[in-house]
Amino acid sequence: MATTVENYLEKYSANQQREFPLLQDKALAHFSRMGFPTSKNEEWKYTGIAPIISKDFSFSIPDNKCSAEEILQRVPFVQGSVLIVLENGKINHEASDLSSIPAGLVIKTLGEAKNIVDVKTHYNRYADVQDDAFSALNTAFANDGLVLLIDSKAVIEKPVYVVQVLSSDNVAAIAHNRILVVAGKNSEAKISHLAVSKNENTETFSNTIIEVFVDENASVEYDLLQDENEKSFQICGTHVYQSANSRFSINTVALGGSILKNKLHIKLDGLNCETHMHGLYVAGGSQLIDNHTAVYHSRPHCNSNELYKGIIGGKAHGVFNGKIFVEKDAQKTNAYQSNKNILLSNDAVVNAKPQLEIFADDVKCTHGATTGQMDDESLFYLRSRGINENDAKAMLNLAFANDILNNITVEDLRNYISGLVEAKLKAVAY
Repeated sequence: MATTVENYLEKYSANQQREFPLLQDKALAHFSRMGFPTSKNEEWKYTGIAPIISKDFSFSIPDNKCSAEEILQRVPFVQGSVLIVLENGKINHEASDLSSIPAGLVIKTLGEAKNIVDVKTHYNRYADVQDDAFSALNTAFANDGLVLLIDSKAVIEKPVYVVQVLSSDNVAAIAHNRILVVAGKNSEAKISHLAVSKNENTETFSNTIIEVFVDENASVEYDLLQDENEKSFQICGTHVYQSANSRFSINTVALGGSILKNKLHIKLDGLNCETHMHGLYVAGGSQLIDNHTAVYHSRPHCNSNELYKGIIGGKAHGVFNGKIFVEKDAQKTNAYQSNKNILLSNDAVVNAKPQLEIFADDVKCTHGATTGQMDDESLFYLRSRGINENDAKAMLNLAFANDILNNITVEDLRNYISGLVEAKLKAVAY
């Protein structure tokens, strides 16, 4: 393990570019102190990362950027929209479409934006660099990334698409993706983030940090699709801070990847915040998909609603750990959390752990988790109508998944993801 840490320290020393030298050096020091997590760490109890940290990923990716045609071939529905291609942790301007950026939206690279007041205020404020090794690693190595600034009172009516791709063709490569979103007071925006692979054969590791600041009375919908290839690894931390009367919703759909871990932390730090978290994970083969969420209620009169659903087949492994913290001053809190899972095979495994920590006395909080098999009666009904068994199972599972997918308000994206989910459900071993 120490040798692996030293490998990253050496690569940091060899990397001469420093956009935030003091911050990056400090983050590396935290990483060096912590090392990589093991199964003794409660958050990583079920998610072994040996396949990730034992690989000597290349930090130097050959210059073979994706073209606009390649991106549109993969996600054709984004054509004509604001499109940002985040390739190998940097904006690929040639493949992006920034020709019609609406008024009130500013799109910058991290390097371009580092002296903007909002960026100085919010960059690296919410990611837990001191306690999370992968956050520290990302902060140390992320010399560039994407900054989205939404002006106060701006209403961005069309979705902003971010296509994240790691484009190595024949080298096992790593990318530290960094995204910062700052939504000004009384603003509205929808951001659709799609993490995909350039091909189906190359091993890659995407280490991603997303920070979102939602100012007073602002509203942000963030849709996150993770559909990288079966040889990919992805660790993604999403950190959200909400001010008074703000609304934030996130829809996370995790489909592809060998090992995929999501960490979602949301802090409600103003009166009358509203938060909605919906997640769907579909795993087959030997995939491992791990979702850890935490919601921190710090002020009174706030509402959070969380529903995560998993469909696990083959020898795959699903993990859900959801935490709700209600601090002593957060009276009149309403917080709801539910996790539901369907196991499609005898070898599929789910570990679910919902948690509540409440220090206020005038609250309404519920949580729960269920795991079970498919409903035989519904399956028999469809089979009796002449539908073959695999298609019937896929139909039932898609209906189960639609509770999550229907929360995606961007119609083109919802239809695209629904097609991916349906295809995967037909392919997952029962």
